Amino acid sequence: MGQTSKNQAKVVLAIFANGRGFGLAVMKDALTVVSAYNVTIRQYPISNKQVLERIKEKISYYLPSVIVLEEPKGYGSRKSKRVQELIKKIASFAQSKGLGVHQYSRNDIRFVFSAFNAHSKYEIATIISENIPELKAKLPEKRKSHEAESYAISIFDAVSLAITHYYQNT
Repeated sequence: MGQTSKNQAKVVLAIFANGRGFGLAVMKDALTVVSAYNVTIRQYPISNKQVLERIKEKISYYLPSVIVLEEPKGYGSRKSKRVQELIKKIASFAQSKGLGVHQYSRNDIRFVFSAFNAHSKYEIATIISENIPELKAKLPEKRKSHEAESYAISIFDAVSLAITHYYQNT
């Protein structure tokens, strides 16, 4: 594998897998977002093979030193069996490439953000957007109880995973 610069050695790639694709956040520290966006798989039915190929492309492009994922069986996680299997495959691929893999449960994320009195996904996303101005425009409106979750929230799920990683490893 090629040489890694000091800049690349600090890059954390957080991936939040969901039923439609994944949210991705590339970060250099807890408040420095290099890039954060959603990747949607538009071909139905969605297969893990399609999603994994897209994730491999992102790993090759950003050259992270650490991959951060949600712990699919952790407390508070409600991942489908397909997404649980996908997370397992992402972790295996990253480890085969010599990358560090860290997984955090929804409970771990809530614990970190409880210091800011943020407990729900929307409250956590709001705190993130207040502290990382470039994400403010991506914050969806608060949903009503009868509405489906905004797909844009997975960007904030990925960023919250990365922030949890920095919090628990510094």
